[in-house]
Amino acid sequence: MKKTLLMFMLGFSMMATAQSCSNKPCCANKNNATCQNAATSISNAEQVEVIYFHGKQRCPTCLAIESETKALMEEDLAKQVEANIVKMRVVDFSTDEGKEIAKKYKVSFSSLILVANPGKNETVENLTNFAFANARSNATEFKKVIRDKVLAAIK
Repeated sequence: MKKTLLMFMLGFSMMATAQSCSNKPCCANKNNATCQNAATSISNAEQVEVIYFHGKQRCPTCLAIESETKALMEEDLAKQVEANIVKMRVVDFSTDEGKEIAKKYKVSFSSLILVANPGKNETVENLTNFAFANARSNATEFKKVIRDKVLAAIK
């Protein structure tokens, strides 16, 4: 009986982790003009914010998305970060504050989004699928593409 219960709990926790690390898009409404996918580009932004959303449980890929994005901010985009043109925010959507931010961007799963002109005439680009596909298995390409998108957005 204990063994069956243990197996059930283990299976449930694995499903919950997989669910929280799903690469669902940030925008439920695909007709929303301010939500774009990674194939599009943003330009002429005064400021760009990269927001990484996560829940309580995080898989290795989720952790890689956060660490690789932070490394990018500290290394390749350090000048832009210091000038307050680019910033990164990590949001735990399981907290009260995080729930409000996630609601604004229609996020309910681990996500990586790029926000041009945060707070005023925002444009949101969803990078979640790209991030999950590359952050852990191809960190160099992950950082290059995110860097290029951020730099293109502020040109």
